[in-house]
Amino acid sequence: MRVTRFACLVVTSALLGCGGGGSDDGGTTNPPPPPPPNNQTLGSISTSPSTLTLVAGNTQAITVSAFDAAGAVIVNPGTPVFSSASAAIAEVDASGTVMGVAQGSTTINVSLTLGGVTRTASVATAVTGILPFQSAVSTVSGDVFTPNKVAISQGGTVTWTFGGTEHTVVFSGVGSPSGITSGGYSSSHSRTFAQTGNFSYVCTIHAGMSGQVIVR
Repeated sequence: MRVTRFACLVVTSALLGCGGGGSDDGGTTNPPPPPPPNNQTLGSISTSPSTLTLVAGNTQAITVSAFDAAGAVIVNPGTPVFSSASAAIAEVDASGTVMGVAQGSTTINVSLTLGGVTRTASVATAVTGILPFQSAVSTVSGDVFTPNKVAISQGGTVTWTFGGTEHTVVFSGVGSPSGITSGGYSSSHSRTFAQTGNFSYVCTIHAGMSGQVIVR
C-alpha cells in the first residue's frame, strides 16, 4: 500500500513539473514587429517647388517627397523620374534640375514607383527672357566643371577658366568647336558655337568630369 501511494506521488510531481503546457510569459504571444519603412504603401508624392519660374539659361532643382496612405513621410522611397512636356522651353535632367531654354510655358512631369504603385505630380514651369550670348565655366574648385551645364544663344561664346591643375575639354557631336587643353596653369579659353544643339564634353584626364553646352 505504501508503494502504491509513493508511485502516485511521483507521477503527480512529474505532471506538475511539466507545467501543464504553460509558459514563462503567462501564455501570451508577442505581436509581430511592424513592417520596415520600405514596405509602406505609396500614397502620394509632392514636389518642391510646386511651380517654377526661370530666366532662360538659369537652372533650379526640383525635390520630391513621398508619403504613405496615412500621410507619413516615406524615407528613401526610390528615385523619381523626370520629363519635360517641351524640352524646347525647359529641359530637365535625371536629378531633377530644370534649365530654362526659351520663353514660354511647359510642365515638368514627375513619377515615382514603389512596391508596384506609381504616383505622379507635375510642376508648371514658365521661362522668361532669352538665352545669353556669353557664359562661363570654371574648374578652380577642383576636378569638376562649374556649372556643368550652360545654355547660350546660337553664335554665342563660352569661356572656360582653369586653375593650376591641367584639364582638357573634348567635345563630342557634329558641329562642336575644337577642344581645349589648359596646360596645368591658370588660364582662360573661349569657344564660339555656330550651330544649335546639345554639345557634351569631358576632361580626358579626370574620369567622370563632364559638362554640356546647350545652344538654341
